[in-house]
Amino acid sequence: MVALDPRVPLVLLGCLGCLVLAVDQTASLAGLAGVGVVALAGAGRGVPWLRVAAALAALVWSTALSQGLFYGDLPRVVWVQLGPIVLWREGVVHGLEQSLRFVALTTAGAAVAVRVPPDRLLLGLRALRVPGPLALMVAAALRFVPQVVRELWWVRASRASRGRAAWRRWPHQWLLLELELLVPVVARSWRRAAALAESLDSRGYDPDVARASWRPLRMRPGEVALVVGAVAGTAVVCGVRALFWAYGQDLFYAAPLRPLYAWARAWL
Repeated sequence: MVALDPRVPLVLLGCLGCLVLAVDQTASLAGLAGVGVVALAGAGRGVPWLRVAAALAALVWSTALSQGLFYGDLPRVVWVQLGPIVLWREGVVHGLEQSLRFVALTTAGAAVAVRVPPDRLLLGLRALRVPGPLALMVAAALRFVPQVVRELWWVRASRASRGRAAWRRWPHQWLLLELELLVPVVARSWRRAAALAESLDSRGYDPDVARASWRPLRMRPGEVALVVGAVAGTAVVCGVRALFWAYGQDLFYAAPLRPLYAWARAWL
């Protein structure tokens, strides 16, 4: 497989971030979340799909449930009521939309982290005019994300093999146990960060100095077309959303744009 120029997935990730902020319809957000999941599925092997699916499902369910229980905006309609407990339909929809935004960005970001090597990611960020310290911080953070996740699963597996399951404890004991399990992971992450900082300092690394690469970045015509199309499409969607917002706020209205307003109402 021919490796993509690192600027391509970075630009696509930025376009996806703009789209999830510009879109409010649940169906469209679900489609964007599906794009992120597909990108993660094609990023490589070794992804624990059952755990990922369970985590995403728990995220969507918990967010929708919590928003449905504590939704305070008006208007709102009762969806389910059990005595004093009320589940508001608008709150469930709002929570579902927020969770789909998070799923879309998280899975797409994980796909970029898995697919793009850290050195190429750093070159891509610098080529996109990201400041040197920020580019180094992002590349280093994404470099250690898979290792931190693996260590977290190791700690949990080790704990599970030594005693009673966490879910059989009282809720406050379960929460305290989960916090205690983070201690060794945080300690190892702190040591890695200190070692990385000492290594960079001992080598006289300066993030603001341009560095040469034995594989300079070069975008192929197909990649250029993909980036231009993604940026143009994102700009069009954001522009239509801005027009619809101006129409809703009684700031601007043009009769010839009524089909565009209808499309924005249905999909954005």
